[in-house]
Amino acid sequence: MKTYSTMKTKQWISGLALAAVMVTTQVACDSKKENKAEEVQEQREDLNEAQAEGDTSDIRENKEELDSAKAEYDSAVKEERKN
Repeated sequence: MKTYSTMKTKQWISGLALAAVMVTTQVACDSKKENKAEEVQEQREDLNEAQAEGDTSDIRENKEELDSAKAEYDSAVKEERKN
């Protein structure tokens, strides 16, 4: 009977470890998407500031950075959907 109890304990430990890994992975994915969303927001704010100042070179540069941040966000969302 002692062997059965040991096996049962190992199964519980393995199950809990697997659950912890799954939760950690999910949190990491959410973080990545959230970080990309924050980056898009920051770039949008920078673009708005440049437009308010009227500096065309800054507007162009900030628009490119915003487009790049949006593309990275879209990629993170697609990657999350695959998982």
